[in-house]
Amino acid sequence: MKPLRTHIISLIIVLIPYLGYTQDSLEVSQSNYALNLYADVGKGVESLFNKQVKWEFGVGVFAAQKYLFSIEYGYGRLNPESVINNGSYTSEGNYYRLGIEYVFTIVPRTTLSTGLMYAHSNFVDYGNVQVESDLWDNLSQSFERNDLSATWLEWIVNTEAPLIKVDEGFKGNFYWGLRIRLRILISDIGQPDFDIFAIPGYGKTYSNVVPALNLYLKYRIDF
Repeated sequence: MKPLRTHIISLIIVLIPYLGYTQDSLEVSQSNYALNLYADVGKGVESLFNKQVKWEFGVGVFAAQKYLFSIEYGYGRLNPESVINNGSYTSEGNYYRLGIEYVFTIVPRTTLSTGLMYAHSNFVDYGNVQVESDLWDNLSQSFERNDLSATWLEWIVNTEAPLIKVDEGFKGNFYWGLRIRLRILISDIGQPDFDIFAIPGYGKTYSNVVPALNLYLKYRIDF
């Protein structure tokens, strides 16, 4: 099942830059500068089908038709499964990212970009562990830790195309895209007693390098 899912995602990533393109497309004149407003719709959909809550918004400034400077802000309440077999675990908090991307125009109004982001999260985590025994008294221990934080870097590859195939007007300013992230943890998150199993904005901490995929909707304002 996983190989099939990987192939489908790879196919989407390859095809999406061309979704807004037709053979009779005209060169569309766009401003050298633009304000980008976007929301991660993938996180919203995911929150509908599991116990986790995620949302993320971003603002970016597109300059000289080449550079994108952006800031992202999000919230997560994560309940990763199987991290504690005999208990529960929740990580909850806010995070932000700052980054710069270099943008390539593939076809009119369709782009591919790559860049780096700096990310930081402030969060709390809490949970409980239960151990049952036929020989000894059962053990139940709860924990809650506040003022936790983590910092990481992200290498990103991003592709986007018009949501609606029109060149002008309000509808023509909507775009959708996919963003691949490679998150590299750079802070020490070691804690006594219990490990940190998840970080809002970063995900599970099973590795110091964690990949991710985002689906987003964007509105562009030229100026």
